[in-house]
Amino acid sequence: MPDTPEDAYPYERAWRYALWLLGRQAYTGAQLQERLRRKGATPETVERVLAKLVDLEFVDDALYAEAYVRSRSRNKGALRLRQELFHKGVNEELVEKALGALDERAQVEAASALVEKNLWRWKGEPRERYAKAYAFLVRRGFPADVVRAALEHLPPTQDI
Repeated sequence: MPDTPEDAYPYERAWRYALWLLGRQAYTGAQLQERLRRKGATPETVERVLAKLVDLEFVDDALYAEAYVRSRSRNKGALRLRQELFHKGVNEELVEKALGALDERAQVEAASALVEKNLWRWKGEPRERYAKAYAFLVRRGFPADVVRAALEHLPPTQDI
């Protein structure tokens, strides 16, 4: 299917741009689609480029989601990771599969490590410090039961 002369962003240019983007960092199919659309590529051109990228295995949302969860699960909880992956255009099935690798024990360990690392931030009475630590972990996307378990596992000398 040849590009039309009025196509402001022809296939070859869109292809080179997509390869340039992928050379800098990993993207989901939806993110690339949006970037190409903003450049002015027609929907047909975007579809052709994405189909070729998927065929060549340059774009794989499942691998992207797994790598994303693996690299960020030490600082963020499952709820936050789910939200971020949805925002990046990964479908629900792939998100659930990627998050399936996270078990509750690993989440509790990650949350405990975050609290221990950030204890210096929370001053005041023990109850107030507990509340601040709890809120901190919830903002990071850890489920409430994981947060409670993480705060229980802290040594008693931490006074939280």
